[in-house]
Amino acid sequence: MNKIILALDTTNLAEAINIAKKVKNKIFTIKLGLEFFNAHGKEGVRKFNEIGITNLLLDLKLKDIPETVYKAIKALNDIKFGFLTIHGQGGKAMIKKAKKAADEINSQPKIMIVTILTALNDQDLKAMGNKGSVVEQVKSLAKFAKEMDVGIVCSGQESKIVREIIGPNLLIFTPGIRMKDDNKNDQQRVCTPEESIKNGASKIIMGRSLIKGNIEDNIDKVSNS
Repeated sequence: MNKIILALDTTNLAEAINIAKKVKNKIFTIKLGLEFFNAHGKEGVRKFNEIGITNLLLDLKLKDIPETVYKAIKALNDIKFGFLTIHGQGGKAMIKKAKKAADEINSQPKIMIVTILTALNDQDLKAMGNKGSVVEQVKSLAKFAKEMDVGIVCSGQESKIVREIIGPNLLIFTPGIRMKDDNKNDQQRVCTPEESIKNGASKIIMGRSLIKGNIEDNIDKVSNS
């Protein structure tokens, strides 16, 4: 099964759907983030459902008090998607309520906890007053994910350590994926597709590196590497 999750972080619904139609049989699924969801909401998600994509990664990175997160997920009952991100730093009670809500809605999506955003590095964490390095904090959250039986979102740089902690069965999705000669853009902790998969990632999340140029050729290149 293809390991690519295509990130369509855009407000252009027509363009997003056209791209999805072209490549849906070449990828695992589509990631829709806050930019898309704030522009088009659940109606936008339904457009993907209409073309047969029902295992979407809905990347909302929820983090709030447990009951609010529970109700927010329950409000997604009438759309079809396969995965939902929440922040691991929201704590055990929040994750438990997120899992409960996910089990109660029609799609029953798998909860994926976000560790440390790939746009951050050790210096950023220090500036925010956080103790410990990125790796130390990711390791702590990986132990948390194993305890809570949820998937994890982390950089491909940390996926080897995470895989060692959580074992072979839980999912690891890795954003911040770039080809060797690509610009990092707003990312700090990047990794190539090959490195990320070798390090234990279940799926790789890619957007800009694939969409520039001929997307179908780019996907084929990554899939065959």
